[in-house]
Amino acid sequence: MIKLEIKTIKGHQYLYVRDKAKVNGKSITITFYVGRLSKLAPGKVIEKLDTFEKIRLTTCTEHRLKKFRCTYLGREEALKLEQLRYGYQLFQEMYPDEFTRYEQALFVHYAQGTTAIEGNTITERQAEALFEHRVTPEGKTLREVYELVNFEELENFLATYKGDVSERLIKLMHAIIMRNISDSSGEYRRILVYLEKAEYVPPPPFEIPGLMQELIAWYRAHKRTLHPFELALVLHTNFVSIHPFTDGNGRLGRALLNFVLSRNGYPRLYLDLSHREQYLDAVAQGNEGVYQPLVALLHEIYVEQHRTILEEIIEKILKGATEDFPEHERVMGEFNRIRS
Repeated sequence: MIKLEIKTIKGHQYLYVRDKAKVNGKSITITFYVGRLSKLAPGKVIEKLDTFEKIRLTTCTEHRLKKFRCTYLGREEALKLEQLRYGYQLFQEMYPDEFTRYEQALFVHYAQGTTAIEGNTITERQAEALFEHRVTPEGKTLREVYELVNFEELENFLATYKGDVSERLIKLMHAIIMRNISDSSGEYRRILVYLEKAEYVPPPPFEIPGLMQELIAWYRAHKRTLHPFELALVLHTNFVSIHPFTDGNGRLGRALLNFVLSRNGYPRLYLDLSHREQYLDAVAQGNEGVYQPLVALLHEIYVEQHRTILEEIIEKILKGATEDFPEHERVMGEFNRIRS
C-alpha cells in the first residue's frame, strides 16, 4: 500500500511516497521524492505517482530476474514474463471481482483445451455450461464428461494443497484426473507403450520408479535457481518423456506445469486444438532433450493469452496513464487532507 511521508528539513516540509514489495521472499522498500509540500499542486502529484509506478515495476521485475538463471529464455522474454506476473498480481489486488471472473474463464479454457488435445469432443461452450450450470452435454460419452469434471475436482484439491511437487502429489493428481475412467489411476504402468505420434518409446516399467525419483530430485535442485517458466516446462516435458502412467500423462504433465507456474505467482497457461500439432511436435523434441522449441512456442502462446493484462495494466504504467488506479484515488485523497 502506497503511503505518503512528510520530512521536515530546515523548516520546510517535503513529500515522499513509500511502498513495500515482497520480491524473492524478501521485503524491499521503495521510496520516491515527490516535492516540496507547499508548492505541490494535485496535478504534479498525479504525475509523480505515474513515475513511481514505473519505478516500482522496474525495481520489482529487475529484482526477480537477478534471482533466476535462464537457459532457454532471452532477457527480453524473461522480462515480459516478469511484467506479466507483476500485472497479474496487481490485477488481483486492484480489481478482485474482475479477477475472479478472469480466473473462472481461464479454468474453462484450460480444462476444455487440455482434454481436447487428447481427443475429448466437448466444446468450450458445453464445458462452460457443465461447470457453471451442471448441464451435461448431449451426445457425449460418460468418459468425456468425467474428464472435464475431474479437472474441477483437481482444481479444488490443489487449492488446499500446501506441499510441493513430489511423487505422492503426482500420484494423487493422476488418481483425481483418471477417477471413474481408469482402474489403475495413481499407479505407475506395468506395460511397455509406444507413442505413435511422437515415434517415441518411453522407458520400460521397471525403470519408472528410479526415473521419477531422479525427476523430483532434479526439480528440488533447480526450483530456487531456474526461472519458474523454464522449470515448469522442463518438469512437464521430462515427466511426459518418462510417461509413468498407462493413460493421462499429457493432461497430468500440463497440470504439473500450471501447478509450478501458480506456486510462483504466474497465471495459468492453456492449450487447445489450435496448438495441438505444434505443441506435440515440440514435446517430441523435448523427448530427445531439446527444450528450446517448446519454451519458445509456449512463451509466445502464453504472452498472447494474457495480453489483456499486459495492455490494461503494464502498458498503462509504462505510458504513465495510471489515473484510474484505485489506490491513486486514495493517495490523492490523503494528499488533499494533508494540504487542507
